[in-house]
Amino acid sequence: MLRLAALLILCALPLRAETALVAVAANFASAAQALAGLYAGETGHEILLTTGATGKLYAQITQGAPFDLMLSADAATPAKLHAAGHGVPQPYAIGILTLWMPSMSPGQDPAIALQDSTIRHIAIANPDLAPYGTASVAALEAMGIYAAIAGKIVMGQNIGQAFALVHSGAAEAGFVARSALPEAAKGYVWNVTPAFYPPIRQDAILLKHGAGNVAAAGFLAFLATPAARDTIARHGYALP
Repeated sequence: MLRLAALLILCALPLRAETALVAVAANFASAAQALAGLYAGETGHEILLTTGATGKLYAQITQGAPFDLMLSADAATPAKLHAAGHGVPQPYAIGILTLWMPSMSPGQDPAIALQDSTIRHIAIANPDLAPYGTASVAALEAMGIYAAIAGKIVMGQNIGQAFALVHSGAAEAGFVARSALPEAAKGYVWNVTPAFYPPIRQDAILLKHGAGNVAAAGFLAFLATPAARDTIARHGYALP
């Protein structure tokens, strides 16, 4: 019986473990690491992650970077890649934009709080490179305060850098990914009203370089499994 069980386990493992190079939007870095670990444990395949702003990753891909798969922070970038002959985009997560002010007390009107004199710098991701940056500008405009606080805005190249600006104290407030905040984050934490910004649907796409890569194709399929979806939700995302 034990010999039979061992044989079944061996049959379930891939004949040859492969490695896939995956470009991952900065906001999804922590979740991607967890998912890569789960996937490796189940299949033996290795997922190597390169994180950065979606716009920069897209530029690298178009310039020939050997990525096999992309986990984007938006849906528009994979759509452009698909039009250029890459695979079919697949939604894997929906980002949640959150305003964080560590030294501000909860319960205040966010539009008023951001205009307080103690808030000298407001961090956002670069809207030209990162979808969370575009969402941040849209949210400020929807709140009717963009013009009033424009001089306070400082930009990170991606949402991870925007978080770092707030976490380090370089900015007193910032629009960050909910997934980056620990549950016990101090101060003012407000999940921005979804109607204030376009949905941050995050799509994955198998790239031309990964068309024959079993590890890359398998990881893309793995993202839709119950175990992966549970992990994505636990990291602060809504599910498609």
